[in-house]
Amino acid sequence: MPDWMPLWGATALISIVTSVMTLIVAGRYVSPLLEVRNRRFQAKMQTREKFSASMMDLLSAVSHLLQAPVVPEASDTVQAALREERARWRTLVDEATTYLTDHAIQLLIAYKGDRIPTMAVRYSADMRGVWISDRSEERKLVLLRDATQHCHTLFFDSPLYILQRARAAQALERLLEELERPQGQ
Repeated sequence: MPDWMPLWGATALISIVTSVMTLIVAGRYVSPLLEVRNRRFQAKMQTREKFSASMMDLLSAVSHLLQAPVVPEASDTVQAALREERARWRTLVDEATTYLTDHAIQLLIAYKGDRIPTMAVRYSADMRGVWISDRSEERKLVLLRDATQHCHTLFFDSPLYILQRARAAQALERLLEELERPQGQ
């Protein structure tokens, strides 16, 4: 250090140069990596959020369809209104199952592990299969409701409810195996 600079000045100069170099390196190399990581994380969270929203739409529409039959004793106006509502709810079920199937592969990236992402994809595909199957509407709705409740518990309940989530995983696995089994077996 120059003779004219006091000892504390040299320490301050070293601190300033170190800070400037750190800012340059961080700004040039670290920040872009963090931005990419942040975008990936946001995409993963948005995928999970849309998955949850689609399940909730599906569960809501299925619950309405199960609980609001067209009553023969009702007036013609009420029956027509109920038929329109039921058609709207069926459209919601169709849209939700279509969305789940069309975007199922994104779930492989949104979740970690071997079993959980695969189960999410299986759930998505099987729900669409149930909806377009030739089962009775009542049976379709019950299967959709049960599988969606188990799946939502597994994926979106608090980690504190580990036992409840484990039971939901087992029940969902059993239900998906039943749905994927050929009809004659």
